[in-house]
Amino acid sequence: MESNVEVIENLPVKTFSAGETLIEEGGLPGVLYFLKTGAVEISKGGVSIANVKEPGAVFGEMSVLLDSVHTATVRTLGDSAFYAVDEPMEFLKEFPGIAAYVATILARRMDALNKYLVDMKSQFKDQNGDVWLVDEVLEAIMAKHFEPLNTLRK
Repeated sequence: MESNVEVIENLPVKTFSAGETLIEEGGLPGVLYFLKTGAVEISKGGVSIANVKEPGAVFGEMSVLLDSVHTATVRTLGDSAFYAVDEPMEFLKEFPGIAAYVATILARRMDALNKYLVDMKSQFKDQNGDVWLVDEVLEAIMAKHFEPLNTLRK
């Protein structure tokens, strides 16, 4: 039985030159990418939010899992190579270990966001300013994770 790393390393490799866009915010899902070499900039609404260079980083997973448009743009900072999955939902169903890997990455991001928002709320609670917006964001995040169990049959 292949390990998760072996499964990913046996995927087709797509290469991009510096400055190329592999995922466009608002674009339709289609390909799941795992960074092999290089680096990318992630931006949302034209604002840079992160640079990523760690091999194994995954891109396009949110739109695939939510069956929605991409929520950010991913552009290469230099020549980069990615392991690419053209049928991502089928792939994740076939390889549950990799689906768990993707879920773990998403959970880490959510945990970091929650910690950041709670920290913001703590910093501003003693000031005269109102932190209602942070409360609303936290509540919205927590309310979005509930789905009827019958969606698991899909």
